[in-house]
Amino acid sequence: MTEGKTEQSARTRQALISAAEELIALHGVAAVSSRQISKAAGQGNNYAVGHHFGSKDDLIRATLTTHNIPIDRLRQKAVDEVGQNPQVRDWIRCLVRPEIEYLGKLGAPTYFARFFANVSSDPATTILLYEQMGESKPLLAILEGFYGALPEFPGDVLEIRNNMTRHIIVNTLADIERAAESGDHPVTSWQHQCEIVVDALTGMWLAPITPLAP
Repeated sequence: MTEGKTEQSARTRQALISAAEELIALHGVAAVSSRQISKAAGQGNNYAVGHHFGSKDDLIRATLTTHNIPIDRLRQKAVDEVGQNPQVRDWIRCLVRPEIEYLGKLGAPTYFARFFANVSSDPATTILLYEQMGESKPLLAILEGFYGALPEFPGDVLEIRNNMTRHIIVNTLADIERAAESGDHPVTSWQHQCEIVVDALTGMWLAPITPLAP
């Protein structure tokens, strides 16, 4: 009896995660309530999110974790294969490839990339992404290698290029996912799309800095 209840609870949790991912991907974080998520997951109990996760933020954390676990495996593989004396471009590929490769493995339709983009752009939930980043050992290893390979930058240049990198990766993934759903560009061509993004980010990071006017 206990095992049956455990399996039912696991199915309900997965249904809530799937519903939250799709609704937030399509409508944004603020526009989606826990009650709407419960209803979309087929739950008669309007408080199913609270019962199974505690809060909408906890449900978002669980949704991020569902994806970040397999992405971390791809990140670790990228770190293991980066080779000797990796340069800026090599580390950028380690940063980009696991995300796009994972998206390609999901196929279509999928809502992960748009969910991630909306969570990233909402000030109330951005902190949840940084929590996940801080817990990812492969990602921290990639970032350490990347910053170690960069030339010296003034602090403001480093901050702005960091923000641009995050926006480019997050929103490009969302665009790729959206295009795959419409049938314009299948995600199965992720290798080619990965190199396009890597090329662009490498050019941005290695671009010269215009000196301040006296």
